[in-house]
Amino acid sequence: MTALLQTTYLGQVQGKNIDGVTHYRGIKYASLRNRLADAELIASRTPEEGILDATKDGPTAPSLINGCEFEQSAIQQTLPKKELPQSDTECLNLNIAVPEGTTSASRLPVLLFIHGGGLNIGANSWPQFDWTRVINLSVEKGVPILAVGPNYRLGAFGFLTSDELRAAGYKANNGFRDQRTAIEWVHRHIRDFGGDPDNITLAGMSAGGASTTQHLHSTTPLCKRAISMSGQNILMSPLLYEVHEKSYEAAIKAWGFDKLSPEDRIKAIIESPAAELVEKMPPDVSPNFAVDGDLIPNAPTFAQISDKSTASYPVGKSWCKEILIGDAQHDTSIFAALLGFQAKNAAPRFISALETALSAYPVEISSQILASYNISSTTPDKEAFDRILELTDDILFYAPVLAYAAGWPEAGNAYVYYFNEQNPFEGPFKGQSAHILDLAYFYQNFNDYLTPEQQEVARAFAEDLLKFVAGKAPWEPCKDMSEGFRARVFGPSGKQQVRRLVKEAYGGETQRRGVIPKLASEKGVKLDDLTGVFFAFLGSFSP
Repeated sequence: MTALLQTTYLGQVQGKNIDGVTHYRGIKYASLRNRLADAELIASRTPEEGILDATKDGPTAPSLINGCEFEQSAIQQTLPKKELPQSDTECLNLNIAVPEGTTSASRLPVLLFIHGGGLNIGANSWPQFDWTRVINLSVEKGVPILAVGPNYRLGAFGFLTSDELRAAGYKANNGFRDQRTAIEWVHRHIRDFGGDPDNITLAGMSAGGASTTQHLHSTTPLCKRAISMSGQNILMSPLLYEVHEKSYEAAIKAWGFDKLSPEDRIKAIIESPAAELVEKMPPDVSPNFAVDGDLIPNAPTFAQISDKSTASYPVGKSWCKEILIGDAQHDTSIFAALLGFQAKNAAPRFISALETALSAYPVEISSQILASYNISSTTPDKEAFDRILELTDDILFYAPVLAYAAGWPEAGNAYVYYFNEQNPFEGPFKGQSAHILDLAYFYQNFNDYLTPEQQEVARAFAEDLLKFVAGKAPWEPCKDMSEGFRARVFGPSGKQQVRRLVKEAYGGETQRRGVIPKLASEKGVKLDDLTGVFFAFLGSFSP
């Protein structure tokens, strides 16, 4: 059943009612002159353009064709496949979902969710991101919301930059700028769809969580609340231009453009078949944000983020009143899925990377870390890699959660969660609280494959996040790292655990290790000295 909406700037918009939810899909929020150009906000449409058809999904950004299957393989359960076309210039569209019967007077809280995928894959229209069940649950629990999911440019077209591209007028961080344009579109248009532009929660998972925390550096207020799920801008720290230059050189060589003049090279990047460039992109060139001195002024540090007295870092502390942030116990399962080959000669390579990073500290610090994670030069490769991933979980996923909570101002609230529900599906991560399982549980789209006990955890997790979006306290906020610490633990359902409040940052029911926090508090180790260890380890690989 279709739904026709009259808007202020876009004319009439045709949506579609499905199971009590009105969906507006594939709405273009920006236009692109070419695949590398700045996104141009669609502020209005003319009457001559007629009714805006928002009944079907829009094109997705060019990316690996098996991206959706890969993400579902990380969840270890598939959903019915959708055929979704890709486009390099028509991909900047968003989906909106609201309870059926919502009007412009409803003024519902807005959840603007940025998908993850390592800035390399992802789409708002993948089946795992269907909003129907989340919206219905929000109505059932008395906290109805409006949800928005934007697409943004990925991979090379979203995040590749170089001196010659910038000299030609093509800015860095295209994909991140796309997200910012989508946020601007929501502020301008969402009231017509029933949302409150003054009550937006910006949220994201993994790379989407990294994007969300990176948007907190905006000098322009963007949202009232933020949610970061298993990802933040310590995990995906913006890189300097000189690092991006090396990635650019590797890309143009792989594409066969390295012998062309700068003008012809840029022309080839813009005009060559997008799918061909995506396919030829070197796998060791990972997209990432760039420190551009504009939207991304610098790379964040643990020291800055965790400093409660620094109200101006990030500047979003002054306009984002609350943050909800958490991790899954085994988030580095995503690295295990992608980087299993790195197990070769893992122990000696990692020991070298760790000792180099901590060369300014007494040698016993490195020895203590290695002993705590049971890593020695003789540890077998697979065992060593698994233990390295445990340490990486603690440094790049868990420690940043504590840092953001510790640094959040007293005038606001920080809510911490630990997702400990175990993956119930057959595969290498069964029994682990694996990366993006919390995403699957939040959206409710895998509930048909869950036991009643597992469904209870999924509903509890989603209910608490929806309360937060609606401006209600989901649980007690975390006020400090000692007596005032509070966190919500979800699962494991296998131990008849649904959700509970804990008062300790690690140990006990948290199922989090205290090695890294204790190194910082008791030994004076700066966590910023540890963030690069895993990436140095990866860089030491030799086939």
